[in-house]
Amino acid sequence: MQPNLSTTILLCIIVIAMLYCAGVSYKIFGIAILIAVPVISAFLVYVVSVEHPILIEDYQRKRIVDFIEGNKSEEVDMTDAGTYQQAYAVQAIGSGQLTGKGLNNNDTSSLKNAGYIAEAQNDFIFAVIGEELGFTGGCITIFLLFLIVLECIIVAVRAKNFEGRLICCGVAIYIGFQTFINIGVVSWILPNTGVPLPFFSCGLTSLLTLFTAMGIVLNVSLQRNVERDDDMFADDFRG
Repeated sequence: MQPNLSTTILLCIIVIAMLYCAGVSYKIFGIAILIAVPVISAFLVYVVSVEHPILIEDYQRKRIVDFIEGNKSEEVDMTDAGTYQQAYAVQAIGSGQLTGKGLNNNDTSSLKNAGYIAEAQNDFIFAVIGEELGFTGGCITIFLLFLIVLECIIVAVRAKNFEGRLICCGVAIYIGFQTFINIGVVSWILPNTGVPLPFFSCGLTSLLTLFTAMGIVLNVSLQRNVERDDDMFADDFRG
């Protein structure tokens, strides 16, 4: 219903990764990559060269063009909304240095306090983390999200059935890739797109979806534990 390209890309990545986890042949993936790489490359060339391309909206094209031109040029056009957000986010992360300026600080040099970080509570929350908690806080944030992804993978490996294994792999991919896309946008290594940082960005829909997904993962883990307890009870009864 909406031209939500970022969520569409994320869903495609999840589906492709789950197909891999499900055991689809490497030959199929190899053929798909050989087809996808030139097609995507040609599409990007088309988007950059045509002023009003089909399939995507004008503002989506502008974000891609601004990302390419903004990274090529030494001077950044701060009048553009997409470039503006990412340029100030990178400055905020850099200004935090090793330990940051302090959580909820009143520093007059803070870009967040001055209102230069757009959507600071949502998509660009990692810029606030980098500024207030520094490189250390950013690494801790990434590590905590990595632990959640790792726990999902561990539950998947120990799941008692194939369906549970796929569900846990899907949740791990969902959280992992969404984290990568969000931090990639904030640090300006990806074009600007609206994807929240899991468990950190403000937003009821995102949080509800994540907690529901993690609840399903916990259910898969508990089912295995219940089955193990039943087996132990059966062994004791036979003894």
